[in-house]
Amino acid sequence: MNPERKEFLNLVSLPGRISATEAAWRLGFETDHITILTSAGLLKPLGHPPSGSMKFFAAVEIDQVRNDAKWLNKATELIRLKVKDKNERAAKSRTLKSSVSATNGNATNGNNSHDRHS
Repeated sequence: MNPERKEFLNLVSLPGRISATEAAWRLGFETDHITILTSAGLLKPLGHPPSGSMKFFAAVEIDQVRNDAKWLNKATELIRLKVKDKNERAAKSRTLKSSVSATNGNATNGNNSHDRHS
């Protein structure tokens, strides 16, 4: 565990406003999962931050959902589905790239062998 995370998790009293990274630590998720949870409306950042900007969360709300088993189950399932979808898309993309590469490679090899015989 990184020292900064350990120090944050051992605080007796949290500040009122915490960053997305700190929210992830507090909830037991990865930092990039906070973006998914926010996009799905399961977490609400403070204020109205523009897309792509740093977001902060109310520590009391993070602790509230942290202690809600139903919310944790819903959030965990959402993350699982998003990661599964991302992995499937990546695998499909790799398959398409390798089939295109194989097709191009065969055509190139045929042309090269023909050129040598000329």
